[in-house]
Amino acid sequence: MFSDLPFSEQLVLWGCRMWAKAYNQNLNFSGMLREAFRIAGVPAAFESLHSIMEIFSAGSSGAIDIRLPECAEVSTDEHCILGAIAVCQFEDDRTISERYLQSWLPPAALRILRKPAMELANALKEGKLFLRRRPWPLPL
Repeated sequence: MFSDLPFSEQLVLWGCRMWAKAYNQNLNFSGMLREAFRIAGVPAAFESLHSIMEIFSAGSSGAIDIRLPECAEVSTDEHCILGAIAVCQFEDDRTISERYLQSWLPPAALRILRKPAMELANALKEGKLFLRRRPWPLPL
């Protein structure tokens, strides 16, 4: 459940959900998202999240289950996104995080995603916002 997630994960997931909602409804929530990340103490995180979401939207080979912001449930795909960022916070081998995302992104998109994923992970880490590691493979 969304409400069971720690604040750091709620922030990242809420950012993904709001970005996806804006993208799908042809709206611009950038200012609001940028301000939310600034208030949370991680202003640099927004640009990285924005880049990640653009790569998802342009490079995914299938639908990614990113729920509406008000949804109480957290999808498996959303857990995969959080897991990939968490791995970037704790592991030196960046390719480990790609396991969480390889079902929707081709190898070239995964390579492009490495930089913004590490930047997001580091921005969160510098702001003392840590994401929990998730087991791989995720139980379905």
